[in-house]
Amino acid sequence: MSIDALLRELREDTVHGASWYFLKGIELVSLALSSGFDPGRIRALINELRGVRPGMAPIINLVYIIEQAINRGLDISDVINKLREAYSRIRERMIEQLGKYAIRCGSSVITISYSSAVRAALEQWGSCFDSLIIMESRPGNEVFQAVKDYSRFVNTIKVIPDSAVASFIERGVDYAVVGADGLYTDGYFLNKVGTETLLITAREFDVKTIVVAESYKAAVGGIDEVYTVDFAVGDVITEVPLFDKVPLDLVDHLITDVGIIKRPRAEDVENVREAFIESVLGPGG
Repeated sequence: MSIDALLRELREDTVHGASWYFLKGIELVSLALSSGFDPGRIRALINELRGVRPGMAPIINLVYIIEQAINRGLDISDVINKLREAYSRIRERMIEQLGKYAIRCGSSVITISYSSAVRAALEQWGSCFDSLIIMESRPGNEVFQAVKDYSRFVNTIKVIPDSAVASFIERGVDYAVVGADGLYTDGYFLNKVGTETLLITAREFDVKTIVVAESYKAAVGGIDEVYTVDFAVGDVITEVPLFDKVPLDLVDHLITDVGIIKRPRAEDVENVREAFIESVLGPGG
């Protein structure tokens, strides 16, 4: 695949989550290096990558790391290899942390959309869940991928329209588990639109709320505007956001590869980010 084709794929995608963008960003820089790009052209390319999904935390971190590598005169190929190694380590450590979280067996869980982090959680916890409710998460078709993957770990799955979330939670749900496309030190996390409604409703009914997110999704600051799509009902077309900016106050536990954080705050997000950056650019990275 050419660099232009890869950038076009990134711009046009409306299905994949932040982890996919992170890996595709690494692939993009690697492709540029193999194509003979010098540091100046690499810098221009990552600036273009930054504009593909403004504010997406993994892209912010990837761009920051490559810029730092250029500024310090580091071997960018070596940094790319460290990023790939870090990704693998993060997945392993995430599994370890999920294994430390005590889920009550015989319980039920609700989630929204599709998340590779939620998939990892269900792989660890699924045998303890009697049932899983998946919010349809329109706009988008992620629910089909969610049912396909999650059904490997939980026997009973129900798919509900987003508007029915309160009704089903009230009938008996123990956990609300979601992923995150980004964690921000401005005091919120980013996830598929409908997530904030889910966690507000969960809090109303005393349901434990859990966010599962890798450390490369933790970023400094926040975002101005979220990505939007055109949503059509008959002849009526409305521009709607694809993501919610969900306050950290709605989160009971944040599970990352760095550790399990109860009632996470902005400084916790900063610490998680620093751990990731250090794992790639630090002397031990």
